[in-house]
Amino acid sequence: MDKRLLTCAALCVGDRLADIGTDHGYLPCYMVKNGLCKTALACDVAEKPLQSAKEHISRSGLENSIETVLSDGLDSVDSNGITDISIAGMGGELIADILSRAEWVRKNRVNLVLQPMTKWDVLRKWLYDNCFEIKKELPSQEGRFVYSVMQAVYTGEKPSYSCDLRYLYCGLVSADSPDGRAYLERQAFRLETAGRGMLGSGEKSELAAEMLKTAESIRFELSKEV
Repeated sequence: MDKRLLTCAALCVGDRLADIGTDHGYLPCYMVKNGLCKTALACDVAEKPLQSAKEHISRSGLENSIETVLSDGLDSVDSNGITDISIAGMGGELIADILSRAEWVRKNRVNLVLQPMTKWDVLRKWLYDNCFEIKKELPSQEGRFVYSVMQAVYTGEKPSYSCDLRYLYCGLVSADSPDGRAYLERQAFRLETAGRGMLGSGEKSELAAEMLKTAESIRFELSKEV
């Protein structure tokens, strides 16, 4: 369990977890072994990682508590009793696609724990447009990489916060921790780089200006926390 997965574990709240893209099954094994959930599903789209998960589950003596499921996203997952869904280490577009195909996630108000590697802005916009509210968002830095882990739930209403560039790039991450500062600094850099690139090409000048303004605002936010 690395820091990123430990952060995911901290945002799970219920008794039965479905871990999508489980790889070696580290997260469900950790959750069950430490009494953070009672049972879990370790799910993957490919046989090889699922076999690795089976072996890890067996070595941990958790065969009676964790079931492995061959599934493309949530397509073959039995929704019965699922309280939490974790999807970590995938692109934001793929995470949004997986969730869009599972209507029961909305119906059952499942607690979602999402950690996008890329396209975080696409995922955050999809969550906003589809009435999923981000309840909490935790940054996690490992070496030169810094991630954000979101806890979201369907509410049926658009969230009270604005779907602006600050939200799309940074979500609810604040500058009150070293990891939070690192995440905001990284996102401000990305906004500035994208904005300057657009200005250099002469395209989307209005969006470019907004990106540069947002990057400046984030840096001002960081300066107040020093």
